[in-house]
Amino acid sequence: MRALFALALLPASAAATPGGFQPGEGLTFSLTVGPVPAGRARMSVGRPERLHGRRLAAVHGEAHSAEWLRLLARLDDDYRLVFDADALLPQTVSSVETGLRERTIESRFEGARIALDVVAPREQLHQRRILPGVARDPLTALFALRAAPLRDGDVMRPLVLDGPALYRAMMRVHGREALATGGGPVTCVRIDVEATRIFDSGRPVGQRPRHITIWLSDDDRRVPYRISGDTDLGTARIDLTSYGAPAPGR
Repeated sequence: MRALFALALLPASAAATPGGFQPGEGLTFSLTVGPVPAGRARMSVGRPERLHGRRLAAVHGEAHSAEWLRLLARLDDDYRLVFDADALLPQTVSSVETGLRERTIESRFEGARIALDVVAPREQLHQRRILPGVARDPLTALFALRAAPLRDGDVMRPLVLDGPALYRAMMRVHGREALATGGGPVTCVRIDVEATRIFDSGRPVGQRPRHITIWLSDDDRRVPYRISGDTDLGTARIDLTSYGAPAPGR
C-alpha cells in the first residue's frame, strides 16, 4: 500500500523547471495486486506559502486496503510532506503506517544530511545519516519527474529515500505511447525504472532490484495516469481514477 509513495523515483540532481505540481490539485487512485482490486489512495497538494525566505507547500497522501483484504491484512498509510516549492526538495516527511506494519517515521532533509526517527511497538530508531548525494522522498521525486524535459532516450540515476530505505535507480524515458484509460486512450510518456537498494556509502545492499514503469500524460501537467511495479505484496498497479486542479489564475 505504500506504492503511491514509493514507486515513483527521480534523480535528485535534476534541475527543477517551472511546474512539477499544480497548487491545489487532488488525485485519487485505485490499487490492484495482480488482477485483484486491493485498495485506493489519494493525494492533495496545498498552495505554497513563504516562510523563512522559502516558498513551502504541503502534501497529504493516504492509502487504504480494500475491505476483503482487511480480513487477511489491514493496511493503512498516512503520509505528510512539507517541501520547497521552487527546488522541489523535501523539508520534512511524516509517515504513519498501521495494520500489517505498525510504525511512525519522521524525516528531516538538509541536502545529503538526514535526521530519521522510526518508532514501532518493538523498536525505536534514531539516526543522523549522511547520504552519498542529495535525495528526495518519493513524492517530491514524482514532482521533479513531472517537471523534467523527459526527452525520448533520456537516462537518469536518482537517489530516493523511502522511509529508512535508500534507493538508486536507473531511469530511461522509453518514449510516447497510447495508454488505455476509463476515459479513453491518453498519450503518455513512459519511463522504465530499475531501483536498487543501497547503503549510505552507495554500495548495493545485495537485494534484487525492483522494476517500475511510470506513465505521465504528455502535456504541461504531466498527470500520473499509471504506476506499475514490484512491491512487497507482488506486482502492483496504481491507476488514476480522478484528477482535479484549480482553474488558471485561482
